[in-house]
Amino acid sequence: MQSEKAYKDLINQTFDAFNFAITDNDMPETMRNALQDDARLFGGLKTNAQLFEASKLLLDDKGNLKPFNQLSHEYDKLNIAYNKNYLEAEYEFAVGSSQMASKWSEFLDNDRYELQYRTAGDNRVREEHASLNGVTLPKSDPFWSSYTPPNGWNCRCTVVEVLKDKFPTSDSDKAIKSGEAATYQVGKDGKNRLEIFRFNPGAQKVVFPPAHPYNKVAGAKTVEKQFKKESAVNLTNYIKGEFPTNKEIKNILKKYAELSPEDFRNGLDDVKFLKSKSYMMQHSMQYNPANGNWVGGSKISLSSHEFSSIKFNPLEEFRGGLSAIKKGEKMTFNQEYSFESMWHEILHAKTKTAPIRLSQIGTKNMEVVNQFCARHTYPDFIKKFGGEAIHQNDILDKGYGYQGWINDFRTKLKSFEIDEKKAVKDLMPSLMEDYSSIGRKINEFFITNTK
Repeated sequence: MQSEKAYKDLINQTFDAFNFAITDNDMPETMRNALQDDARLFGGLKTNAQLFEASKLLLDDKGNLKPFNQLSHEYDKLNIAYNKNYLEAEYEFAVGSSQMASKWSEFLDNDRYELQYRTAGDNRVREEHASLNGVTLPKSDPFWSSYTPPNGWNCRCTVVEVLKDKFPTSDSDKAIKSGEAATYQVGKDGKNRLEIFRFNPGAQKVVFPPAHPYNKVAGAKTVEKQFKKESAVNLTNYIKGEFPTNKEIKNILKKYAELSPEDFRNGLDDVKFLKSKSYMMQHSMQYNPANGNWVGGSKISLSSHEFSSIKFNPLEEFRGGLSAIKKGEKMTFNQEYSFESMWHEILHAKTKTAPIRLSQIGTKNMEVVNQFCARHTYPDFIKKFGGEAIHQNDILDKGYGYQGWINDFRTKLKSFEIDEKKAVKDLMPSLMEDYSSIGRKINEFFITNTK
């Protein structure tokens, strides 16, 4: 058990270093969550590689156990290599790729703009990277799928958004050939050492190149399988019959809260099943009016009432959705919407907002932003159970909760030519910090983004 704890501690320490690089950037929550998952997996794969190298140091060329002093000295050298030299380069890479992923999430899918590759512009720029300086192509061009910076260790290049009529569009084929040359270097094994840097952090939502060397070390596949197992709720461990019982649903949500503690500011205390006509699902917490602090953890309630006008039973649809995921089947619209509805309530559990009584308009502003953000971000919630969202576009258009308010808000965004993803990115922080400021933040958002 001690060795397992030391193993996990090393993974967590490695992840913490990369996580600082990620959280230092402003980006949509879905992007941040994906990058954090990738960094955590990278930490596991790196730890596995380090331990694999350490295991090879135990014996000498004749198969005899090395003397302790020799072994200790070699372990120290290995530790310095992995946790100082390599880590410094990896951290700088994580900074660059996180910044690029953040920028990518802001780039518009708009014919008026193109993306332009830019170097740091000093005498430290590699000649191969200098050949890419000024490459200007649409965001959809295949060049960006492989040659978005960083294009190597200690690469300081970046990409900026430019008006299409200000710069000539580059020849895509020539740009790709230059990108190939910039990421080509034959190693001692005769293989291209730089090919791993042909990726796009923002589009792929990863911090490190998917083909990085730690992926090829013995035991890497086992680490990846274990990571996926530990980061998602394995429904087969909880659902014994065809459909989960109420008790099993409660245990599933409790396990989710355990795996994703950041989603419940004070933990998840209870899951209730009621036949309420006033809500589909509900989040609640108690607070102490004497000091204005929350008391205890969250309570999530699921209603078993059949809302006949929309033919929707929240509890039964959620039950059916969990069953579908377990069986590997696609969810129906209603089943998927029940997960969106649950995520809406978890966003209430996640916020750091202090106990506060909102006005009627304040409540409307808060619920509009909460529901709008929930509809855009719930697919990652479904992934935590091993499922996949396939109805998001329809749920954005036809979701049940606060439908009129959401339609009005989306129409206003469209009339101001504001990308909905940008609205999520800019308004989510206020939702997670302070409900009372949301109305003001909405007004500021439209004023700032009016063209």
